[in-house]
Amino acid sequence: MTLMGFFRDISPVRAASDLKAYWFDQQEHKWRFLALSAACTIAIFGAFISESGFEVQWKRPEITWVTSLEPGRSDEQIRKEIEANQLLKEKREAEALKREEERKAQYRRLAEQLGMDTE
Repeated sequence: MTLMGFFRDISPVRAASDLKAYWFDQQEHKWRFLALSAACTIAIFGAFISESGFEVQWKRPEITWVTSLEPGRSDEQIRKEIEANQLLKEKREAEALKREEERKAQYRRLAEQLGMDTE
């Protein structure tokens, strides 16, 4: 079939008459499905529109500066604070590692009591 043969069979008048015949065909379910599909479409578009929100005027963010540090600290004081904080951090990490190992040991004991292979 050639391209011209394809377009020869298409008639806008016949398409309009088919649409008219279908549209005015008295079928109850057709109107229910039309209403249902329109409601679904409106609900989906309504959700998109409400989720998009409207442009809100930009407001400068509030910045909270750290006020607990003294502004005139020397480099030596800063180094001492960093070292103290590092020691505190390492201590906390060691405690967390110890708790984790204790928890693993508890699970291993439970697995042994239940006869499970943990290796």
